[in-house]
Amino acid sequence: MRKSREGFTLLEILIAIAIFGMVIGLAYSSYNATFHIINSAEEQTNTFAKARISMERIMADLESFYMGNEMFFKGKSKSFGAYNGDSLEFTSTAHIQLYPGDVSTGPVVIRYRVTEDPESDSLLLYRLESPLLKPDTTDKDNSGLLLSDSLKEVIFSYLDEDEQEKESWGDEDDTGDDSTLPSLIKISLRFNDNEEEGAGTLFQTAIRLPAAENVQTPSK
Repeated sequence: MRKSREGFTLLEILIAIAIFGMVIGLAYSSYNATFHIINSAEEQTNTFAKARISMERIMADLESFYMGNEMFFKGKSKSFGAYNGDSLEFTSTAHIQLYPGDVSTGPVVIRYRVTEDPESDSLLLYRLESPLLKPDTTDKDNSGLLLSDSLKEVIFSYLDEDEQEKESWGDEDDTGDDSTLPSLIKISLRFNDNEEEGAGTLFQTAIRLPAAENVQTPSK
């Protein structure tokens, strides 16, 4: 008497393989989507952290604006392709202690400058400071403290006493009245965190200098 031999047919095996492939594909898609969300959240968190640190530093420096006899305030608009990377220079009593024993001896000149990042299609924002009474002591090769990277645009704009907005202030190219301080300073940082052309997370704030409306910049 012959015993029957049970087994899978070729069709059954192919169906099983197809079902197994579908399950693996769905699991991988879910896994990939989860990690994409995690990475996007981390990138967004990093962007917000960079914006917060940069804005708080700029605001703190401007809030400590030095209004002595040697005070000055200059802002210049500069373009990097289709986007702006403005610079800002002013006197302040704010000082960053970079190492132990680094004690401020008086007012300083603070400069914010933007350069292109050679390793990516973005801009870098630097902060430099030097003693007001000895401005030439700044190391010419020192680019300053890197405040933020991955920027697409840095814009400083200024309102005069008539609430007219200007792109520059206190510079020889400025057509406005550079004998007074701006009544309001607007700060805009756009980050290069979106692949879509023209997009990017934008952060904006504004600040008024202490007693700026009634203070005259001394002539030199």
